[in-house]
Amino acid sequence: MSLNSYMSLNISNSTSNPLPFKITKALIKESLEELFSIECEGFFESLEQDLFSLNTLTNASSHPSTPTTFNFHPNVLIDQEAILSIHNPYENNTLNFDNNEVKNYKGIITYIKYLGINHESALNINDSTSNTKQIQYKHFFSFKLQSVLIRLSLNKANRIYTHTNIIEVIKQTLGFYQDILHKEIDYSNIHFNYEEQELISQYNESDLDFITRLSHNNGIFFYEDENTIYFCDVYKNVKNKEIEYNPNINNILNQACISSIYKEQSLRTNSFTHSSINANTPLNLLSLHSSKVPYEQELNNKACYNEHFYESEYSFTKSIDLKTKPSLKEKRALVLNESLLAKSNIYHLSLGDFITLNYKEFNHQE
Repeated sequence: MSLNSYMSLNISNSTSNPLPFKITKALIKESLEELFSIECEGFFESLEQDLFSLNTLTNASSHPSTPTTFNFHPNVLIDQEAILSIHNPYENNTLNFDNNEVKNYKGIITYIKYLGINHESALNINDSTSNTKQIQYKHFFSFKLQSVLIRLSLNKANRIYTHTNIIEVIKQTLGFYQDILHKEIDYSNIHFNYEEQELISQYNESDLDFITRLSHNNGIFFYEDENTIYFCDVYKNVKNKEIEYNPNINNILNQACISSIYKEQSLRTNSFTHSSINANTPLNLLSLHSSKVPYEQELNNKACYNEHFYESEYSFTKSIDLKTKPSLKEKRALVLNESLLAKSNIYHLSLGDFITLNYKEFNHQE
């Protein structure tokens, strides 16, 4: 295990300075469709063998400013702000990144587990013959770091909004949490006009589910960085990043690159179809799409159309805000069909980045 980890986690603590952890493993999930979630493992180095001793808790209350007063009780650390920082892991290599950006993820701790003390570090404390030069115990923990918006999922609410639009409803809902989000909310990328609706209802939904439904059903997406939560209905290309394509699996010099591009496909339902023809009045489907088959107007007048309903609807109205528009479903299907997956060693990419793939050098070598 490397003593110099390029990932660190700092957890805010009301009884002391932020608790610094060295992270040895992190599984990061980011998407424009859901909140970010990070599962990680790491350790804290301490001269104390028992982090949860009564003496430690007593010291924490009497001397909150000293480094020995860290409080590691899970009840203290849960729901606390934390920042996961990822640094350049290749600082000493020949081919370096153009910059040494630090990628930060800021959220709250939603899960914590104490894994125990490192056995080797405990044995080597008093072993004069050991080659391991350390005098501290390593206490290992596992964490789950999630977006601060996850706090909006912890309730169920019933509300009715009248004579307003969805943007104002989203703003009002987020306004309930303005003291605990600790991030600026940016609506500057909302460019379309949204009609005033007579009634918008929230019935037995969490606030997170509510604003997610309103947003996604109207073509709005939201994501966040370290300090800001963005709501957008159009994509704005702010920064263009050119990335090299290098399929060499060795990449000894650790060039910042995309090493492979691949495509995945799976069988999916035709999710944006919203009506169908009743089998009791059969109609040649080609008659609707082909000029070779005569169109039978009389038969079509007898055709019955069955609308697809949402069985999980909760509403006092049949307002369209409960349903995703067929046009948005179709666009979603097209995006999935055109999407590509890639593998890279680049740690500082962010959601919303526009990427240009540079493969000219590779083609020239061939």
